Amino acid sequence: MENFPTLSVKPSTEGWSEQKAFDPTIRVRSEAGYVKTRARCTRIPKKYRVSYVPLPLADKLLVEAFEDFMRVGADAFKWRYPVDSQWKTVRFAEPVQYAMMGTMNLWKVDMVLEEV
Repeated sequence: MENFPTLSVKPSTEGWSEQKAFDPTIRVRSEAGYVKTRARCTRIPKKYRVSYVPLPLADKLLVEAFEDFMRVGADAFKWRYPVDSQWKTVRFAEPVQYAMMGTMNLWKVDMVLEEV
């Protein structure tokens, strides 16, 4: 399994967020109006929104090549969770977004990762 490339910039706290990837609750309403619930699964993966700002052009090209190699979300990879430096197995949940920051040499890279 591939590792996410090591970049010269740490993830920004500005665009950072994490949440459950989905709600696993199955709800069934009875004729009497009661709602019964149960879990669809026992493990709930997390989803991470990660931004790298400002990212040099060389690092942007590295992320872009890695995204192509992973075929966006088709393949999973190892990513170092910046909060505790533990490796997590994730995939891209959607295509990575790249935005130029006034010059071609600096970029803002936003990605959404989900645990596998």
